[in-house]
Amino acid sequence: MSRVVAVDWSGAKTGARSRIWLAEVRDGRLSRLESGRDRAGLIKHLIADAKADPDVVVGLDFAFSFPRWFAEERGATSIEELWNLVAERGEDWLRSCRDPFWGRRGRGKPDLPEHFRHTERRASKAKSSNPKSVFQIGGAGAVGAGSIRGMPHLARLRTEGFSIWPFHEAQPPLVIEIYPRLLTGLVNKTDFDARRTYLAEDFPEIDDVLACKAMSSEDAFDAAVSAVIMSRHLDEISALTATADPAELIEGTIWWPQRSGRPPPARVVVPGCAFCDVSEESIVAESRHALAFRDRYPVNRGHTLVIPKVHGKSLFALNAQIQADVWRLVATVRDELRSACNPDGFNVGLNDGEAAGQTVEHAHVHVIPRFEGDVADPRGGVRWVLPDHAPYWDQ
Repeated sequence: MSRVVAVDWSGAKTGARSRIWLAEVRDGRLSRLESGRDRAGLIKHLIADAKADPDVVVGLDFAFSFPRWFAEERGATSIEELWNLVAERGEDWLRSCRDPFWGRRGRGKPDLPEHFRHTERRASKAKSSNPKSVFQIGGAGAVGAGSIRGMPHLARLRTEGFSIWPFHEAQPPLVIEIYPRLLTGLVNKTDFDARRTYLAEDFPEIDDVLACKAMSSEDAFDAAVSAVIMSRHLDEISALTATADPAELIEGTIWWPQRSGRPPPARVVVPGCAFCDVSEESIVAESRHALAFRDRYPVNRGHTLVIPKVHGKSLFALNAQIQADVWRLVATVRDELRSACNPDGFNVGLNDGEAAGQTVEHAHVHVIPRFEGDVADPRGGVRWVLPDHAPYWDQ
């Protein structure tokens, strides 16, 4: 799968357009982050999007099912039967808020055989997670309304060719259930400054423009972070298989990374990019978001390239943290070359765009040691990219 889409869902009866956010990661970068669709419009968009490019995994932020006992009491023997039942009766359940549903005024938490699915009980063991019961349809953090208003759409996605994991084999286009808190980890998402700091720390996949959107609300934040974390674990997602467990076949499973902890900034690799394919042995210096290696076709002894770990054609399209880290590594490389090569000067610069001579579509900064006598007349330096205008001293 080459694309990831994450959706922060909403079960709101009105105003869902502003609360439903879609984020997409393509080629290792967050490529879009948008709201403005209602539930039906979002599903229609996902179907059209998958028909244009089916190599996609979609994460949806609502419970795909109920605890097994609830389905069995209502005679549902398959997930499809349960989704159809929810389509028929879900709005009545929300209106009446009778047992086992709760959370509205005067409807306290009832005594039930089990409030949670197996997957939610497993998720509750994570330090950052405090899952809510799908039976809770009102109150702070309630997920019931969103799930009840989401499940019928899974049936439509299935008829349109999507695989819904873990009920079906995980073939693209694929849909998985996500719970953003399991992907974001411990962060105070209600606080703007906390969202901004979190995004600035470890998300080179998000440029400054989309980072501003992502930090604008909890919903946008959850969609953006979920998409990026999913993209970092595409190998795990691609290896998913349909379950044979009877409980999971009716209850479903939340997907979250099996590797513990939040990974460090990824070296985001795009197939076919010469600079993404740099071997570990070639790296001569590295920082959090950048790495350096000797130019394969050096114009002078010690000629070194510094690149961001995340793929991007223009350095200036990447976020400010990555840009700053690249320039910090440039300074480090320059200092190391001063000791190793004892040059008399340096040319430091980058080709930004084809018209400027860029031939590899991965941003890179040249650090070129210069030595007295390596050219007859070094005056003008980088001005010689346009030879007719370089010798200003002759004009």
